[in-house]
Amino acid sequence: MRLTCAPPSADHPVELRRAFRALTRIVDERARGFLAAHREKILFLIVGGWNTVFQYAVFALCWHLLSDHLHPSLILLISYLIAAVNGFLGFRYIVFRSAGHPLTEFLRFQAVYVPLLVLNMIGLPLLLDHTHLSAYVIQALFAVFVVVVSYLGNKYFTFRKRRPATGPER
Repeated sequence: MRLTCAPPSADHPVELRRAFRALTRIVDERARGFLAAHREKILFLIVGGWNTVFQYAVFALCWHLLSDHLHPSLILLISYLIAAVNGFLGFRYIVFRSAGHPLTEFLRFQAVYVPLLVLNMIGLPLLLDHTHLSAYVIQALFAVFVVVVSYLGNKYFTFRKRRPATGPER
C-alpha cells in the first residue's frame, strides 16, 4: 500500500474526502498561525541572511582588490559604507515594516552597527597579526556574532514600536 498526500479522488468514500479537507484546513490554519506568530523572526533570518552574504561578498571583493594597498580597518570601513544601505532598507521595509522617520531610524541603525564596525576594525588587524586565520575566516566568524547583536539592537532600539502617547491620568 502506498501513501500519498494527494486528495482523495471521486471514487473514494465521501467521509474520506471530508476528512482530508478537514485535515488540510487544520494544517493550513496552524501553518498560518505559526507564520503570523514568527513572521518577524523568519523575515529577519531571510533578510539578515541576505544582508550577511551581501556584506561578506562586498568585504571579500574589497579585500581581494585592496588588501595590498590599504589597512584592513580601512577596507572594513569601505565595505561597511557600501553594504550599510542595503541592510537598513531590508530591515526597515521588509522585516520591521517601520513607519518612523527614515533619517531618525537610519541614525539609530548606525548606532547599532557602528560599535560593531569599530569592534571589527580593532579585532580584524589584531587577529590577522596574532592568529593563522585569514581575513575571510575572521569575517565569517564575526558575522555570526553580528547577526545576534544586530537582531536585538534593531528590534529593541532602531525599529522598536512606539507606544501611543497618552494624556495625563485622572
